[in-house]
Amino acid sequence: MRNFYLIIFLFSVFACKQPQARKPISVTSGVSLKTSAERTKKRLATETKIIKYYISQDSTHQYKNTNNGFWFTYLKKDTLNSITPKYGDKITYTYSVQNLKNDTLYTAQEIGIKTHYIKQKNILEGLRKGLLLIKENETVKFIFPSQLAFGYRGDLKKINPNTPVIFNITTNKIETKTD
Repeated sequence: MRNFYLIIFLFSVFACKQPQARKPISVTSGVSLKTSAERTKKRLATETKIIKYYISQDSTHQYKNTNNGFWFTYLKKDTLNSITPKYGDKITYTYSVQNLKNDTLYTAQEIGIKTHYIKQKNILEGLRKGLLLIKENETVKFIFPSQLAFGYRGDLKKINPNTPVIFNITTNKIETKTD
């Protein structure tokens, strides 16, 4: 019985100790933020050169450069309509995706009809910004650098990492937000 009390006493002394916090395991990737930023700038400069070369070879269209880092041209322009989508508007559209060799990666039929509420963040950044420029029943060709499209991962199917792409977007309908 005496051993029993001794065991209980020792157990209570050692069991009441506060758990010791473990030190975090320090893992470094070997790439500093500065190095990563420099690499990104170089990649963007290279992609910009490739895009500008593509544009220079397309004598049938006039491209506009945006402050958002992409280029576009109208394939079908509506000169009478002046309404572009605003925050909260619902836009219905179709699009196809090509590489800069004009190889079709995804057809509009494969992708299907899409709907998007303007300013939501559930689509690619380039698409989100590009849809603000397009009116109902227009078709616009957008050229996005990889950072505005599928980025450093690609789409894990047909689009390789760090690949600039072309989106040919046709708007079907813009439904304005009613208060």
